[in-house]
Parts: sequence; C-alpha cells; structure tokens
Amino acid sequence: MNTNQSPSRSELIFGVILVGVLAGCYLGWHMNDGWIAHDEGLLGHMAERTLQGETPHTDFQDVYTGLLTHLHANTFQAFGISLASLRIPLLLGATLTSVVWFLIATRFVGSWVAGTVALGCLTWSFPNYFAPLPSWYILMLATWTTWALLKFHETTSRGYLLLAGAFSGISILFKIVGLYLVAASLFSIWISRSQRPDSQSAETICSQNKAHVLLGMGLAAIYILLVLLLIRQHLTISTTLYFVLPVGAAMAALIEVSTQRRTSLRNTVVDSVLYATSLITPLLLFALPYVLNDTFDDLWVGLFELPRARLDHAASLPPSGFWCLVSIPVLVLALVERRLPNSMLLPLTTTVALCGAGLIAMSSNPIIYQSVFATIQCVLPVICLTVWIQCRFQDAHISAIIVTIVAASIALTQYPYSTGVYFCYCAPLAGLAFTAVVGNSKDFNKPLWIGLSVVLTGLAVMHSNYSNPRRIGIRSQHIQNTFELQTNRGGLKISNLEGLEYNSILDLIAQYSKPNDYILAGPDCPQFYFLSGRKNPTPYCYDLFGSYQLGGQPELEANLKAMVIEQDIQMIILNQQPEFSQPYSQDFLKWIDRWGEGLPTRGSGRFAVIRKKLSDQPR
Repeated sequence: MNTNQSPSRSELIFGVILVGVLAGCYLGWHMNDGWIAHDEGLLGHMAERTLQGETPHTDFQDVYTGLLTHLHANTFQAFGISLASLRIPLLLGATLTSVVWFLIATRFVGSWVAGTVALGCLTWSFPNYFAPLPSWYILMLATWTTWALLKFHETTSRGYLLLAGAFSGISILFKIVGLYLVAASLFSIWISRSQRPDSQSAETICSQNKAHVLLGMGLAAIYILLVLLLIRQHLTISTTLYFVLPVGAAMAALIEVSTQRRTSLRNTVVDSVLYATSLITPLLLFALPYVLNDTFDDLWVGLFELPRARLDHAASLPPSGFWCLVSIPVLVLALVERRLPNSMLLPLTTTVALCGAGLIAMSSNPIIYQSVFATIQCVLPVICLTVWIQCRFQDAHISAIIVTIVAASIALTQYPYSTGVYFCYCAPLAGLAFTAVVGNSKDFNKPLWIGLSVVLTGLAVMHSNYSNPRRIGIRSQHIQNTFELQTNRGGLKISNLEGLEYNSILDLIAQYSKPNDYILAGPDCPQFYFLSGRKNPTPYCYDLFGSYQLGGQPELEANLKAMVIEQDIQMIILNQQPEFSQPYSQDFLKWIDRWGEGLPTRGSGRFAVIRKKLSDQPR
C-alpha cells in the first residue's frame, strides 16, 4: 500500500459520513422509480410463496440459490407485502457499499479523490436499475469481501479471512455465480502475505518459492481453462478479450508477485483452509434443512441443473473487442503521466474536461452514446493488462492486484447476458481497479483524474441513471414514471401506458376470480400472480425451467393442460411476447382458444386475458 496516500482518522470519518449521506439521499430520491415487471414480480412471487410456508427448490423452483427469497420473505413480514418493501434492504446495502468503495479507494488515493471515486462508482451501478436482484447483492458482497481481503493483507489478522469467507459463502447463497468470488478470494490469499526483501534477487526468491510458484501457476492455468469452458458455447475473439483476457492478466500479475516476493506455502495453505472453513459454514447451515428433510436432491437440481437452461436460452454477447483499443490511450496516460512535464498537465486537464463536457452534451445521440458506453464497458481487459505491466516493471502494490483479481472474476457474472445493465453489476470494481492503476504513483495529477471521474459520473447521471434499464448501453432513454398501480402490492412508480395496461388486467382478474384462486399466467409473467394475490398452479415462474425439467416444450404444454383441468382454472393470462421462454405452440394456443373466450384489455396488447367459456363452467 502507498502509505503516503493514507488519510488521517478524522478524514476517514468525515469521508465515510459524507459519502454515506450523499449516496443514501441520491438512491432514496428515486428509490421506487421504474421497474421491469417480470423481474419484480418474480421476486415478489417467490418471497410470498416462502412466506406462506413453501420451501424454495422443493415446493417451487427458485430461480436463484434461495437466500434472497428468504430475505424478501422476512422483508414482507417486517414492512408489508409490496414491491416497494423489497427495495428497503437494497437501499441500506447499497449505501453501505458506497462507503466501502470509499474505504477501498483510500488505499490508492487521497480522501477527496477517493470520495469522488466512490460516488462515481455509485452512479455506474445501483441507480441504473434499482431493483432488488441478486446480482446487486453479489456486487455488495464482492465489495465487502475485497475490503476484508485488503485488511488481511495489511494486518495479517486471520479474523478478516474468516469475514471474507463468510461474505463469499453468503454470496453463493444469493446466486451460484458467487463461486467466482470464491476463486478470486483464494488467489488473493495466495499473494496476501508476499513480502519483498531488499537484499535478495528475484532469481533467489523464485528458487526459494519454487513449490509456491509452480502450484500457483498450475492453479492459475486451471482457472483460465475453466473460464474458457464456461464461455465455450459463445467463444469468439470478443468474448475471449472480454472474459478471458482480464482473468489471464490478473493471473499473470499474481505469478509475477510469486516470483518476485518471498512467500510461505505453509501459511498460504493454512490461510486458505481457514477461509474455506468460514466459507462452508453458511452453506452448510443453508443446506441442513434440505438434508434433514431428505430433499437435498431438489436443492442440487436448482443450483446446478436448472442454470443450464439459462445458459441455453439467454445470451447477449459483449461489444466488439475493438472497443478495448479505444481505452488504451487513457491507460497509457496513467502509466506515463508522472513523467510528463508540468507545463503539459494544465492543458491536458483542460482538454479532458472540455472533451468530457462535450461528450456529456452529445451523448443524447445514440451513436455517440453507444460508442462511449462500449469503450467504458470494454476497459477492464486493458486495466488488468496495465496492472500486470505495473507489476512487472513498476512494482504494483499487492492491494492493487487483489482488487484487479476480484474485478476480473466478478466480470464473469455478465456471462451469458452481457447487456449494458449487466456491466453495471461489476462496473464499480473496474473503477476501483483503475483507481489502483492511477494511484500507483504518489505524485499523480489529482485535477486530471478527478476531472475524468467527474466526467464519467456526469455521463451516468445524465444518460443512464433512473432511465430505461433495457436501453442502457444502447441509447439514453428516460421514462416518465409517475403512475402507481391500484393495488397495495405495488408501491412503485411506472409509466402511464404500463399502468393503464396492468390496471385493466388486474381489474379483470379481480372480477372473474377470488383471492387465493389459481390462475395461469405465462410464459414468463409471474408478476400477475403476485400483484393479484392469486396462486400459481405450477412449481415454476419461468416456463424455460419447466420445459428443461420436464423434457421439452410439448411436455410442458401437456403439463399445463392437465393443471388447468385438474385445478379447474377459470382464467389464463397469455404473454404473447415472452423474453426468455419459447412462445406457446399453435396447437396449445388453439386448445386455449377452444377452452376460453378473450376479454378486452387496454394498453400494448402484449397480454391476452382468456376466461373459461361460460358453457364449460360448473352450474
């Protein structure tokens, strides 16, 4: 760590309070603004089923590991059953995470710059889609784990290892991709105790660390191979640059440290075992009820089998690898900036500020917006390469390498759905890695890099925050969310067009069914179960998981027919434009047409409401 950058205790306290207040106010200002209906409905529906005594993965298919569903069920119990209630834990966690970003940034830069960095990280994350999805909790826990790993590196206190292990285990309980954080943590532990003796050459150190170096190289090679296997279905130059290169560069930096510094294989193994013990503890506690009830197989299928359906059905590849080249000049500037003559720094800072202001003003144009966003989205591979270069030629700090390893690993959470909003789930960690690059020199030019941070923050605030999350990275599109649904289960502000459509459908559901009746809504529209308070006759929320588990679309549709008849369902809401699952076949649609009669709705026409024909209803 660059001790010359360490702020005083009073500066830290002031920074923590200021960042926490600003972050909390900014997030709270638009806390209930906007939604993607099927996301919010999924979370609410799963939480309500859990609150009613059902068990995730056993009684219904939890799309994630399950801890988020239990958290939301408890949130309903504490704050009432509404979509707005689910955002309260997210607000608290996001505010705390912003403070931790500040604390991490102070390892590399002064407190004022660190505060700017933390607020910039905030604008590139939670406000872009403030929905209580597990990916946000993965980002939170990855941040807290990074802080604990940095504290362990600085103090060698194994209490921080135990904390990092607990955070990593909990991340897996939110979503199985928390495994990427486990890999990052173990590699970070691998170099945390590394020390550079002044009197020994690199060759001598390497010979002393031979076992440690060889084992580290082997583990790094295995990790890179696993990443290649992960993306093998979509292996291209772009996906290789976007996913494999950051991990490869981070592993190269790790190997450089192993060959240049003295380490103890024994201490490393003991530290890894302690971390693993702490990691496993929350996993065992979560799995214990399934083991006792002899339903562990259900949990296993939910965690490792059903995600394959997601990989098969949902894919959006990252931008072209060309955009990595655009960001190279900025990283080169970070490497050579301290060698520039003072006479160049003021003009350079002024140029960055003016160009940044121009980009903010012009980013309403879709082409400019897409170009700027793609450049930022593809910056992590170049950052990781720069950290490796610093490690090889300039003695990069271990703290910088730890942050880089975590950033490269958490970036894998974007696969296979690498849209703009998915970049936001890991963007702050890329920002912290970039801060580590800049802060590697104690005499870096503060106005220049603060100016760049302000420009990036302005881009996010003006063109991404609280806009349409579906359009992030494509074009700047702010939606006027002023409408509230006529149900106490909503509480969110949505667009007028959506509000009118959903109110008309909810009115029909209320008119032709009673609370706790079974209805059928699909494909992929669990929001109607939750918003109407009606029951789902199936164990799944998205049809693609049901189709995968039952063996195919024909088997799924046969199963749905049987349920409609057995449960004497009186109403079907048909989603005619599903985003993930396959549309229903023409044969099934014809069966629905014979079974019922359509009811008029308002809005986009995306949803059709079908009521069972009166002649078929029991007298």
